[in-house]
Amino acid sequence: MKENTSIGMEKSFRIKRAIIIAILTLLVIVWIYPYVWVAVASFKDPTDITGTGLLPKKPMTLAHYKFIFVTANEIGRTPFLRAFANSLFIAVSVTFLVILVSSLAGYSLAKHDFIGRRFLNNFIIFQMLFPSILFLIPVFLVVKALHMIDTYQAMILPFIANAWGVFLFFQFFKGVPDDLIESVKIDGGGEMLILFRIVIPLSKSIITIVGMFTFMQRWDEYLWYIVLNKNNNFMPLTTVLAGYMKTYGEKIGEQMAGVVILTFPIIVLFLLFRKSFTQGITMTGLKG
Repeated sequence: MKENTSIGMEKSFRIKRAIIIAILTLLVIVWIYPYVWVAVASFKDPTDITGTGLLPKKPMTLAHYKFIFVTANEIGRTPFLRAFANSLFIAVSVTFLVILVSSLAGYSLAKHDFIGRRFLNNFIIFQMLFPSILFLIPVFLVVKALHMIDTYQAMILPFIANAWGVFLFFQFFKGVPDDLIESVKIDGGGEMLILFRIVIPLSKSIITIVGMFTFMQRWDEYLWYIVLNKNNNFMPLTTVLAGYMKTYGEKIGEQMAGVVILTFPIIVLFLLFRKSFTQGITMTGLKG
């Protein structure tokens, strides 16, 4: 009797598991299908893009990519490669500086006692409650007063102090044993040695999650760049792609090719660091 009950429970478990897997698979297909369609459409013949489903009926072509990389540049549009390089430089610079500043600030808040520490910590949490768009005009006025319109500095410096990044590092560093830090100090190690040789190597997962989210935010940013830039030489990929869509609205293939190029670095970044990203998500959920 017990054996039959056990077999029945195991069968029920397998059925439930199969149903859950089927539902999750369906959701994944629904979620990823639009991007697959965009990727395939970027290689389709212009007359084969709309109304033909996912699979192409005519031979695939690289004409859309040739247009945005070569032809558009020849007719006076902002070079796509230059815009890609601008976006990469801005996103990488901001990501590196956010990790550096956030780790230093988070370590100081977590492991040092100083006047105003509690107020500063509460202020960082308080700042996280407000959307960044509220600060768009004040920051723009500051940038304008400093004569940094149409410069890389204006696209990098306002974003290196990241309250969310400081908070995550602070939460993580609170869990680093004080005895470990004290033992290094007894051996003659200074604060920089403790931070860069002991604490930072322990926080690779947090660095990954802060870095990935920061990179994605800067890479996908549009509003700040369109307000700030009028010089084509400094325009990142998002603003250039928006301009292409406005000018060449009838060229769907070229638009799809631009979208593929815009999203490709994010996909590669996630595939390279997905393990550390998952670990970072788990750790930030456990260290409330």
